Amino acid sequence: MDILINIVIAFVCGLVPTLLTLYLNERVKLSVKNSFDEKLEVLKKEHSKEISQFQSELNHLKSKENFKFTKLHEIRLKVLARTHHILNDNMQLLQDFISPTKIIPEGKTVEMYEKEFSLRYKEKHNKFIRYFNHYAIYFSEDLEKLIREYVASSAKVFDIYDRKVHFPKSDDQILQEAYSVYSKMPLEIYPLKKQIETKFRELLGE
Repeated sequence: MDILINIVIAFVCGLVPTLLTLYLNERVKLSVKNSFDEKLEVLKKEHSKEISQFQSELNHLKSKENFKFTKLHEIRLKVLARTHHILNDNMQLLQDFISPTKIIPEGKTVEMYEKEFSLRYKEKHNKFIRYFNHYAIYFSEDLEKLIREYVASSAKVFDIYDRKVHFPKSDDQILQEAYSVYSKMPLEIYPLKKQIETKFRELLGE
């Protein structure tokens, strides 16, 4: 009997430290878990705050970019409209200048009228070149190239006729070129203008 009691006592004495150790381990684990959970919640809140702040800054940047794009598009529309208007005016002026038939105002000779016309076109042409060079950044590279080609072709047509205006007693070849230059409009100028207008429509989203 005493032996059995001693065995039980020994078992209990051995079990208590084990249970105590397990209990303490669980307490430590629970404490660590609680501490970790608390820190995790703090990190989540801080992270959520940072995300909200980042999203706010991102929205602000998007708003600024949208505003800049809108203003840029508004300027481009104005430049396109102004450019198209000037191109039409200058082309009409060039056609009238080189036309084989002209209505000469009363009190003026053909020579006087054509010299005045020549000065008007030069002024308009040079004014457009200055305008275009100033706003060329708003055009695509292809469109810029087309417009420069159009300007160069128009200037060439003008120069051919203008030689006759300033040198009316020129040789027959110069006179013949001047009187036939009107035929170059549908062959060289109109197709370029058509291409330019097509590019305009592409930029406008049509």
